[in-house]
Amino acid sequence: MAITPTQFARVTRQSANWGDAKGRVLAAYREWIRAAPEIQTMYSVPFPVSTIRTRIRQEFERHRYVNKLPVVDVLIMQNNAEYQVRSVQHRMSSGAYLRAIEL
Repeated sequence: MAITPTQFARVTRQSANWGDAKGRVLAAYREWIRAAPEIQTMYSVPFPVSTIRTRIRQEFERHRYVNKLPVVDVLIMQNNAEYQVRSVQHRMSSGAYLRAIEL
């Protein structure tokens, strides 16, 4: 099956309220946590999956106290773009050079 660059794309939108933003952030967090074993395999990361998941959690915790809804929306948009790059770009070209997760 061919991988298309838009396969993991998400529509950019504004959160209606804080509850909506929280749900979108939690969905993104779960998506990254579930992808940790695949990330380890794709990038040949020499660390256990638990370490990768800890690093993912640290990145999300770094922005925990953002209190402006438009800023949260921008962070979600950046997250979606990063997830798409990590998920698709490496699969499209097996010889592609991508930086590994900075641990």
